[in-house]
Amino acid sequence: MVLTAVPAAQANASAAKKAAPLPARKTGLWEVTLRGEGLTLKRSGQAPQAAQTVQQCTSAEAEPVMLLSIVPGQENCREVRVGRRAKGGGHDIRTVCHVHDNRVDSHMELQGDLQSAYSGAFEVKYSQTPLRNTGRMVFEGRWLGPCRSGQRPGDMVLPNGVTVNVVDDRKRAESRGSEGHGHDHGGHGRGSHEGHGH
Repeated sequence: MVLTAVPAAQANASAAKKAAPLPARKTGLWEVTLRGEGLTLKRSGQAPQAAQTVQQCTSAEAEPVMLLSIVPGQENCREVRVGRRAKGGGHDIRTVCHVHDNRVDSHMELQGDLQSAYSGAFEVKYSQTPLRNTGRMVFEGRWLGPCRSGQRPGDMVLPNGVTVNVVDDRKRAESRGSEGHGHDHGGHGRGSHEGHGH
């Protein structure tokens, strides 16, 4: 798994179906750790994957982009649905997006107060390229404090130490329209981004 950044599910919010607003984390710097779910990997015969950690500087304005920035394929989203989970509390977030002409369905489960810590899982399915499906990924986030000096809302520090700004990426994707699709960013400097490589 190579973690890279992605434009968020609300990159084209005007085209998305009206839904409850996305939950929002506390403003500041968050550390988010992701890993493949062990049972899923075992069933598919894959070896356990090392956890990967990113840091995200967010604000009220950036949060609709930042919250889903760990999920691949969140561009040109035509549907964003948010619901409360009946079992155990928290939120269910489902998106229907399109990368080029490839439909991408994602489902995220989110739990926690979003003020000091949260956890959850997500799964992404590509209709035309199923080999890119993520399987079930689990994650935990914890608030570290205010963003560091020099950081801007939208900045995400990837596991390789590269900083990208996913809010800027969203704006570039919107300005380029269909040409604003991501590219692998695992260790290759600033640029556009594609999601988790599997």
